[in-house]
Amino acid sequence: MFRSSIMLLATMLCVSCVSHRPIQDSSSPPIDAANPLDGTPVALAWSSGTQLMMGVDTGAVQTSLLFSPAVESIGARLRGRGAMRTANVPVSLKDDGEPISRKQDVVMADQAPYDGLLGWECIRKYVWNINYPKRSHRFFNKLPSRINSWNKLSLIPGSDYPQIADKHGRRIILDTGAPHAVYISKKRWNAIKQAYPDAFVSVYSGYSPAAGGFYAHECMHVSSFQLGPLELKNILLCESFANPEVMGIPDDIDIILGYGALAARQFWLDGPGTALYFSSTSHRMPAPASFNLMGGTFIQDSNGNGPMKAYVAEWSPAWDAGLRTGDVLISINGRKNPYPDLVEYVTTQRGAQASVVVQRRNRLVRIQWEVPAAPPAGDYYPTPQAITEQEFENHVRQQEKKEQTQPSADGQQPPATAGETPDEASPAADGKTDKASAA
Repeated sequence: MFRSSIMLLATMLCVSCVSHRPIQDSSSPPIDAANPLDGTPVALAWSSGTQLMMGVDTGAVQTSLLFSPAVESIGARLRGRGAMRTANVPVSLKDDGEPISRKQDVVMADQAPYDGLLGWECIRKYVWNINYPKRSHRFFNKLPSRINSWNKLSLIPGSDYPQIADKHGRRIILDTGAPHAVYISKKRWNAIKQAYPDAFVSVYSGYSPAAGGFYAHECMHVSSFQLGPLELKNILLCESFANPEVMGIPDDIDIILGYGALAARQFWLDGPGTALYFSSTSHRMPAPASFNLMGGTFIQDSNGNGPMKAYVAEWSPAWDAGLRTGDVLISINGRKNPYPDLVEYVTTQRGAQASVVVQRRNRLVRIQWEVPAAPPAGDYYPTPQAITEQEFENHVRQQEKKEQTQPSADGQQPPATAGETPDEASPAADGKTDKASAA
């Protein structure tokens, strides 16, 4: 993701099969792609004879960066403090080759899906074929002539990221390190909900340095989303988790295309030619993994500390059951301090039942729910009809005018105040446990 961002909860790829990149000349060192492709693309690199598994992330501005477990395994010294540090670790694209970068930015992480990232400064030197339907990706030095007849999106030359030239003036970034399909900037998210009033608004959560740690935000599934000639069908739209104040991310990025947007097509990213080519849709977009059917979840603070608190989309099944943003989780199905897998199960597994106890201010509230069954109209939730690109931009302008004239209000239950920590031995002052209503 942007600069040093990465979704640390991304799926680890199978790396048993290594495909060597076809190369037409010897002007550039080859990049060995790890196949089959599943999730974030992964390539091979080396440092002092040690093989590294590197995520290929167009949203990282660096030539390369490493995660702290890899640096520690090499035995290199970390310098600095905080979530981002540095280390003198030479990284090469081939064993015993000339390093593409000698000094690395290092993201401090307890766990990481791979050893580091190859960023846009490295990737832009190549022609990159990304074929999710066939689960493979490869690097070339030339663009095949037959690709000239494909659909094309021009990229803005000299940008820190692969930025798509857009007739509406939007900043659109291709970020192969982002797991979902399309991320919408926070300032445009309300316009999305206005444009798709019948969509089911759910939530997603995870961890990313670009978000400042753990996060939870809204998302929705739509039948179609148009970006010029690129029509994305049956995809997940997400409120962007990227925090401009944390990692130096430009705050005027409107739309981020993650690798989920690539799942139904074959793409050619021509770095030297500053263009993105894509095939027609030949495969149905897969349903997102672990889609939250309740529209609510529980997360700790951004650092992963403290009690788990609720994050709830308004008028979702979790909202209707009585859960509110800020509720402090006490137990699920009798389990105190429930593990994350249990939270995922009772929010994503169709038909799963949950008896949830939360603390709201100074009272304990018991909430009962059952995860909705699959509707007949769709894989996981009905989707609204598509709107045109111009219709969506009209909603954006309307929302901007609205925000200029009146302050926003979230309309939700105020979060628990500081000092209210879960303690099941300390129930409400009257010794009773409230049963939540949908109000």
